[in-house]
Amino acid sequence: MTTKQIAPRNIKIFYWTEFWRSLVFIIPVWIAVLNERIGVAGISIYLAVGFVTQLILELPTGALADLIGRKKTVILGHIIDALQYLGMAFATTLPQFALLSVLSGTAEALRSGSLEAIVYDSLKQDKRESEYKKIMSAQGIRFQIGLMVSTALGGFMGNYWERLPFIATGLLLFISAGISIWFIEPTIDSEKFGLRNYLRQIKWGVIEAFKTKDHRDISLYYIAVGGISWMCATYFNDSMLIDLGFAAEQRGVIAAGLRLVNIILLYKVLTNEKIFNFRRTIIFFPILMSVALLPGWWLDGYWGVPFVGMAMMSSTARWILLGKYTNAAYSSKYRATAISTLSMAIGLIYAVGVLVSGVVMKHWGDTRLIYSMLGIITILTVPYFSYRLLHAKNTN
Repeated sequence: MTTKQIAPRNIKIFYWTEFWRSLVFIIPVWIAVLNERIGVAGISIYLAVGFVTQLILELPTGALADLIGRKKTVILGHIIDALQYLGMAFATTLPQFALLSVLSGTAEALRSGSLEAIVYDSLKQDKRESEYKKIMSAQGIRFQIGLMVSTALGGFMGNYWERLPFIATGLLLFISAGISIWFIEPTIDSEKFGLRNYLRQIKWGVIEAFKTKDHRDISLYYIAVGGISWMCATYFNDSMLIDLGFAAEQRGVIAAGLRLVNIILLYKVLTNEKIFNFRRTIIFFPILMSVALLPGWWLDGYWGVPFVGMAMMSSTARWILLGKYTNAAYSSKYRATAISTLSMAIGLIYAVGVLVSGVVMKHWGDTRLIYSMLGIITILTVPYFSYRLLHAKNTN
């Protein structure tokens, strides 16, 4: 008796839902808009509240996804995210933005790990899990295309009407939610929902991420790379383009150009497993991140653009290159919860980082100083975890 293959359908749906989600028109304008409404300190609080919310909800939502299904949590996440973008278009005070940030953190927690788990478990159920990296690379290219197009248009949309980029981004997320209805839930290690199972799932999800030395090493490496690169991807890269002296339309075009470079490199280099095997992948991140961030304090104008591009690439490469190894390390039964544990740790680093950055930028400098500080932190952490991983690999 043969089982119907679910991976082809789920992969197509995954591509489409993520493409609509990639059309984030607010990228070149959101910092300027929020700075006008709530100030630099308010932006730091807004971002921190969102990631603290995600931090609190990561494990419960990951366990919920493992127990009642990834599809339902993904759909709910898209809907909540759409509502918070629509709210951002009209919010004017810090309490309003704080509430919207709670919604944003909730949406991210619901989606975190669940989409990856749907894809990986679908492939595993069909005995095709070796294709995971290739599929995530293809999705990464599509996502970068969406970001490139929306970033290029976002600056012009914002100049026409500053609320338009937020409204457009929110409406398209409803499309992602609708398409997600057509996911087929993988049947691997499914379990009925109940409070006892819920608490047990959380416990074993945390244990799964750190249960052996190999698990701890790959988890800590992923957290270190993710914590730093995610701060840059979601805040400091956009802020850096402002501090380098570019207007909204320029920021949109520059960021779109950097996305295009990302797409080309993803297609030609990062997807080539002969070039990026395990060892080279682990060595790649500390080099890229150090070169991108350390010189930040001395950058100005167009000289700073390549460094923003490298910082942008570090976040994109994390999803594509490291996702395969973290997914492969964890058992399918607790995979979504284990991945949510990593996201929780990254969210904690993010929340602390953006709060500290608000104080630093208010009293001592701008985003260029933050870049250099993150470069120093990179040198002090990521190479150490790289050494542990490579040493363990050689020993094994």
